[in-house]
Amino acid sequence: MFKLGIVGLGAWGKRLVNAVNGQSDIVNFTAAATRSPSKVADFAAERGIMVSDAANAIYGGVDGIVVAGHAALHTSDALQAVEAGKPVLVIKPLATTRADAEALCAKASEKGVLAAMGYDRCFAPAMDALRRRVNAGDLGRVFHASGDFSVDRMLTFGADAWKADPETNPPGSMADHMMYMMIELMGPVSSLSVDATTQVVEHDFSDCASVTLRFAGGETGTLTAIGVSPGFNRLHMYGDKGWAEVRGTNRLEYQPVGGDLIVEDFDPVDMCRVQLETFAAAARGETTWPVPPKDAVNGVGALEAMLKSVRADGARISV
Repeated sequence: MFKLGIVGLGAWGKRLVNAVNGQSDIVNFTAAATRSPSKVADFAAERGIMVSDAANAIYGGVDGIVVAGHAALHTSDALQAVEAGKPVLVIKPLATTRADAEALCAKASEKGVLAAMGYDRCFAPAMDALRRRVNAGDLGRVFHASGDFSVDRMLTFGADAWKADPETNPPGSMADHMMYMMIELMGPVSSLSVDATTQVVEHDFSDCASVTLRFAGGETGTLTAIGVSPGFNRLHMYGDKGWAEVRGTNRLEYQPVGGDLIVEDFDPVDMCRVQLETFAAAARGETTWPVPPKDAVNGVGALEAMLKSVRADGARISV
């Protein structure tokens, strides 16, 4: 059993714990660090987790660390784990600046440990099918991609909600799952621009954003990120031999030029569980983590450019 410690035991941290503790024969959480241990004492006790308010207090007895707290603390939390010689999985974003992401990856390389960026949709069955189609050449040359992501959680956000803070969650970043897959299959983002608006909420943050992307190879892309409409996500890739669309996490539609539409539906999986089990295998050297450092760093650079573009009234920013 690969034993994990987690830094940050909020809603998503609890989701990760519940995905494996009592569910997986490969990995489980045995320790957690959080600012207010008393708030999670019952949850942790029910799952056999030791809780501390100090991250360095949970390193002993664990094989790896998962960072799932406030985005502004991701780099410092991850660096501390790497310095202790622990492989670390940072739930997106890897960092809030490209410089910090590069520093983390460099330190992990120096220490000889894995520093991985995680996002659950990387492990969706339909995303795996899209990878197979693109890598097999079924789409031909992929020249454009569009990604849409919608949730309604901003309808209940207060004015000081940290998940709406543009410093750590710039407008457009809610669609970053789709962007990471674009980077994997189309190459690095070279520049972008953001049109961010406030359509519904009464607070001073964006609830609707559209992003135009350019990639290093000349390809283009768009992202739509909405925080005030029911949950929806899709990723559509266009090539000169066909297009493919991931709808949700379990359906892929493929339309070849001159052929019939092929629809593939997949059985659902717990993507968080698959992610954590894959991290354990990668930390042991049994497999390769699917997001290489260069892609993770480029993704952070793109998020940083989103904030710069918003501040510059939608100007195109180099990544």
